[in-house]
Amino acid sequence: MSTRNLAQMFHRLLQAQGQTRAARSVEYFGWIDLVLGILLLVAPYWSASLLHLPSLTIQGGNYLRLVGLLVSGLGMLYVVSGRLNAEGFVFASLLDRPVVPGIMAFLWLMDILPGPLALAFSVSDFGGFLWTLSAWNADARLGPETRPRPIAKITASFFGFVSGVVRNARTFHPDGRVFRGSVRSLHPVEPALARASEQLVGSVLLRIGMGVMKRGVPWWLADRIPDAPSISSRFFSSSTASEAGLLRRPDEDLDLLCTAGGDRLWKLVVNLLTGGLMYGLHRFDYFQNVYYSQVPYRISGGTLDVWIRLLPDRGVGQVTPLNGAGREQGLKEAVARHSVLRIEAQRVGNAREPFVPFAEIQFEEEIEIDQEALHFDPVAGRGFVPHGFLTNLRMTVYPVSVRCRPSTQMERARREHEGIGKRLARCFEHRPSAIPEIRSSNINAPVNPTVRGQHSWLKIALFSAIVVGLLLTLYLAVRFTRDRPIDYADNVLHFMYGSTGGEKMNGIPYWFWVALPELFPEYLPDRMPGRGFSSFGMIYEKGKDPRFDLPVGMSKRNYRGIDVVYLNCASCHTGTVRDTAGSEPRVVAGMPAHTFDLGAWGKFLTSIPLDQKFTGQRLLDQIEKMQDDPHRLVNKPDLINRLIFRYFAVDLMRERLLILRQRLAFIDNSTWGPGRVDTFNAPKALLNFPMEHVDSKELIGNADFPSIWNQEPRKGMQLHWDGNNTSVDERNLSAAFGTGAYPPTLDAERLLRTAKWLETAQPPPFPYRIDNPLVLKGAPIYYKYCAGCHGTREAPYRHNPPQKDERVGTVVPIEDIGTDRHRLDSYTWLLAVNQGTLYAGYEKEWGFDKPYPQRFSHFRKTKGYANSPLDGIWLRAPYLHNGSVPSLRELLEPAAARTKFFYRGNDLYDPENIGFVSNVAEQNGRHFFPFDTEKEGNHNYGHEGPAYGTSLPAEEKRALLEYLKTF
Repeated sequence: MSTRNLAQMFHRLLQAQGQTRAARSVEYFGWIDLVLGILLLVAPYWSASLLHLPSLTIQGGNYLRLVGLLVSGLGMLYVVSGRLNAEGFVFASLLDRPVVPGIMAFLWLMDILPGPLALAFSVSDFGGFLWTLSAWNADARLGPETRPRPIAKITASFFGFVSGVVRNARTFHPDGRVFRGSVRSLHPVEPALARASEQLVGSVLLRIGMGVMKRGVPWWLADRIPDAPSISSRFFSSSTASEAGLLRRPDEDLDLLCTAGGDRLWKLVVNLLTGGLMYGLHRFDYFQNVYYSQVPYRISGGTLDVWIRLLPDRGVGQVTPLNGAGREQGLKEAVARHSVLRIEAQRVGNAREPFVPFAEIQFEEEIEIDQEALHFDPVAGRGFVPHGFLTNLRMTVYPVSVRCRPSTQMERARREHEGIGKRLARCFEHRPSAIPEIRSSNINAPVNPTVRGQHSWLKIALFSAIVVGLLLTLYLAVRFTRDRPIDYADNVLHFMYGSTGGEKMNGIPYWFWVALPELFPEYLPDRMPGRGFSSFGMIYEKGKDPRFDLPVGMSKRNYRGIDVVYLNCASCHTGTVRDTAGSEPRVVAGMPAHTFDLGAWGKFLTSIPLDQKFTGQRLLDQIEKMQDDPHRLVNKPDLINRLIFRYFAVDLMRERLLILRQRLAFIDNSTWGPGRVDTFNAPKALLNFPMEHVDSKELIGNADFPSIWNQEPRKGMQLHWDGNNTSVDERNLSAAFGTGAYPPTLDAERLLRTAKWLETAQPPPFPYRIDNPLVLKGAPIYYKYCAGCHGTREAPYRHNPPQKDERVGTVVPIEDIGTDRHRLDSYTWLLAVNQGTLYAGYEKEWGFDKPYPQRFSHFRKTKGYANSPLDGIWLRAPYLHNGSVPSLRELLEPAAARTKFFYRGNDLYDPENIGFVSNVAEQNGRHFFPFDTEKEGNHNYGHEGPAYGTSLPAEEKRALLEYLKTF
């Protein structure tokens, strides 16, 4: 026995011809296994919950994926074997599947498989065994099955229902006109076509019409519904000139069905769905169209496989109709002049080969017949044998449609008055079955291999490649357009971990984030791996693993298929407080991030790209060491992400960090220390200021992170340390730049949620002992010396409109306040003008009335520092805009009496002096930042003299401080 080639095997696989009941049961069982396997592979955790399995670990999920891979592979094997009618495999499946329940029971008893999963496999396999065994016995008793395939039966039932119940007429081509014609041979050169043309010679019955039923539809709407004309032909030999050929004679007459609008059915469907403008479709002119058979035919005894089309001879000087009435009139005139239709054939297997005319039809006359009694059958006749999937489908669908609909016009009229119940009953009486005569026809006769063309295998491979390519393209399109931030129900958690959109452009891949401190510990402040970024003062909540968890102020989203992280608002506006050196820190959202050394963190990121270890392979090696740890927040990188990391992401990150290092080289971020930042010099670089030419007094703008509670009453106040903006919305958008949220990437919805929460967010009360009698003494002192600039203790801090002596939220000239002016000088008029270009295109005048995004228009250069309310003042140490005074107690002292040198970054609270401990250089292994007030930008003078309370007696200062604890 010769071995079939692969092309023949693929053809057998697609056709599944001669399939026994047992083989079909194996195929269906395989589809079930394949679907179940894919579910386990793609959604192991959902599958586990569906099977009521215990909660899966990451490793358990991977094991379940492996099970899914094996089950889906086995399912594919069953599908292929069943479709190929592999009797040996079907028999083998009857031997192996009864054993499965025993194996599953053993695995369950040994605690290798959970009970629900073992039961699921046992039920499915033993049920499949019983199904195949029953089908095998049916094959042995009843012989080969002749029933239609399930898809054909479903389709036939649907069209039978539509024709017999809904429409009471044909589903398609309901209103045509019938003509008699004659066929003559064109005597083609090719012998096979010559024989075929002679077989068609004789009479022909033509039914010409449109495809969609429009009876009762207004003419103006009917002409606008996309439609395609069709020609149904019956070739027969008439004994008399008047014989119409109303009834088809089996095996002798040929019914040829042709439609305009595309040479394949799928093209026709797409054409109509898109308006009917493609493939030369002319719905108002029958004679400008080309009509295709949609199915191939075997002719000349099966030696030639061809596509057939009808090509009308339009004639010369014919006017193109513009509507349905003109179309029908044109058809009438064409028949009157005995126009012709050429019958042409093209070999199957080569779409570029021309169509060859081999016969022609000449119109004789239009005839009137009962069209309900006329139907065409897609079966073999006159030596023409249709084949393929569509032919097999038609052989089941057409008979059902014919039996379900009326057989005469009188019957159709009678059924119009029937109820829906009676029509349904009649429809259910007609079960789908194939046309009886096809069982003895040669429709499945073997074809000469040369007929298929020499490119059959190439076509199959190309088709497979296209399908795989389309699926891969779809998957990659979904993956690389993904944008899934993590949302939190609680507003405080959203503030601490929610996204502003900065990850889209500046995001660091999560696996890079966890690998960097392990791969480059020598660049960390404490040079110790295993602690994440905690040495920079980032906050990890209790119970979190700093190696894998994110600190407060870092958000995460899956963007373009990669989990990326970046800063959010909380990175600079959330801090911690400890009561004793050994106590757990309390996390306070909204206070200054006084422990976070942003400058040191930035220096770390811009230094590591210069290290020779900063390569894709070294980072991947480090990731591999960490990716299986159960504390990780995301799955380990898949193949696509590993390739991206190895060959693209690391190089891109290096390039961007080096560019950032070069552009910000003029900023000495080592002078910042914890809780401080040079707010407005970085924007100058990003706005392409020539920083090498600027005045040296602009180069230092170090300032403390502010607190951000109670933003609603601050609306209209002058904001930032120097009061350069009066819009809370603009201030928020400007601050979002620091989190990487630029106009194209801003997540307005989530930023607005944060802003809304901040409008009413409150500082926590002073948690230590308060001397209430002393508070009562301090209140009038505050209102005499402080309230004029800093407002009342409770919001809204001032009257609306402000009274004459209320200066809260306004700017005090630098000459009056007398504090270090470096921050004031760093913000220039030129920068304010350029900030007015940010978010250009989102002007209110153009209809953009939402607060985010909105073009900036409120930035102004000022001449001093702004007075701000003192809510939560106990948490805002160190004090003054540059954080140069460690406690409130010292702020009430003249500059000469203030500490010249102290340490920043400790979260141990000093309730007596109202500030954080600042005289300790190191604690619990952490070294604090030495702060020298003699350096440029760090001066601690100003805010002194009788007007500022520094001349008050000690007892009054003590009372004032006690009252400030209540803010």
